[in-house]
Amino acid sequence: MWRENISLKKKEAKKGKMPRLIKGKVSGAVSYADLFGAGIVKAIEERALSPVVGNATLVSGGVKLAIGLIARKFLGRGVFGDSISLGFGIDGVEDIITAVITGRMSGMEVGGGENW
Repeated sequence: MWRENISLKKKEAKKGKMPRLIKGKVSGAVSYADLFGAGIVKAIEERALSPVVGNATLVSGGVKLAIGLIARKFLGRGVFGDSISLGFGIDGVEDIITAVITGRMSGMEVGGGENW
């Protein structure tokens, strides 16, 4: 089966097309309303949760990702649910990446900041 995929990719490359690395659609498009709402949610929740779970740590990233997943499950789709889950999810991933880059992986540096 993988040989068929390779030959298909070679045929697509000869036609000047980009080969498909994954099957199907990964996610739908995000509207500008969702992006704007996610930006508002991220700005508010980052300041509100920083004294409680910290910022830019693995713990704060995990908590924010969990809240984003829970929001997606219980609030569903739509501008409100998408904005909340996207805002928390993006901030959670940002916190985890920042913690890895800066070496602040111990967890509860409460009140962490943007000075990395």
